[in-house]
Amino acid sequence: MSADQDSCTVSWKHGEFTIALSGAMCAPVNFRLEDGRVVQPFAIAPWEHNETPEFQELPQLLKKLRGEWVCVPFGMPETRTDLPPAWAPTTQCKADIGDWFHGPGANARWNVTDCFDGGIELELLYPQTHPIERLVRKISGSTAGPRLEFELEIYPRQDCFLPIGIHPVFKLPEKQGDAKLSVAGATTVHTYPVDAELGVSKLPHGATFESLEAARWAGGSSVDLTRHPLDIQTEEIVLVAGANGRATLENYAENYSATVSWNPKDFASCNLWISNKGRTAYPWNGRFQALGIEPVSAPFDLGCAVANSGAAPLAASGVKSGVQFSAGEKWTTDYAIEVEAL
Repeated sequence: MSADQDSCTVSWKHGEFTIALSGAMCAPVNFRLEDGRVVQPFAIAPWEHNETPEFQELPQLLKKLRGEWVCVPFGMPETRTDLPPAWAPTTQCKADIGDWFHGPGANARWNVTDCFDGGIELELLYPQTHPIERLVRKISGSTAGPRLEFELEIYPRQDCFLPIGIHPVFKLPEKQGDAKLSVAGATTVHTYPVDAELGVSKLPHGATFESLEAARWAGGSSVDLTRHPLDIQTEEIVLVAGANGRATLENYAENYSATVSWNPKDFASCNLWISNKGRTAYPWNGRFQALGIEPVSAPFDLGCAVANSGAAPLAASGVKSGVQFSAGEKWTTDYAIEVEAL
């Protein structure tokens, strides 16, 4: 393992991965394929190493935005004020979750607790007022091939019901439709209840489609949400219910596929962040194009209060909106990301 003040790089038989200690974000990852090629599938924001005052004021999550990370809790710390009545919770989140988007784990600096052949373990202590005491994150390269294996342990200090998720973000080709997404087991596709990006998003609010292929824009025209990048600048968040623990993105420009696999008992849905150069404010500046394929038990990224509102449309339709944690009882999950040649 090699390390500097901000990151650690770990090599294994089939590749090499780097962990940014801020947010324990995993990227870049160089997967060595059986045909000899090396593939780096993750999105890495193009605004790193910027020392301007404007950059320094950004949330830590945005400063280092890259690859894959964990979100405990998943989503925004405060409820959006523009939600329609059916979505608006009557009370705020009872737990003191702080003001971090996607939780302390996506923003704070983690500590390396163990290094081993082909892998690393990290730990993050949460603030003493938070219902979660700490997270432990273990990442290791598989000896069998170009596959990263992840373990996440959550140690709650209080009983709480929180939305949680993992957050892999993949780069996309430049040519329209040159990548194809499949989410195994999908039953319904739910659109965001408001604009994901005000004045930019183009999907109808709170709609339900039978599949990603059968989606429609707000104006009624059809759109296939399995083909990326889309042909227009936009920002969209959709939630795929019924996902059974496997999603694959085929990149035809570089001739590889990247597959995320997880336990659907832990993460009941797949949240999709479709960032198609639609964010024009700093630091995005209309240049970020990526696809987040995010296993979650959460109501989109709408946060703790919406997750705890049983009357919200997703929860009312039977979609799992969070995980019940019990004080002192460790919660564990594992998942993997694998790359193969097409």
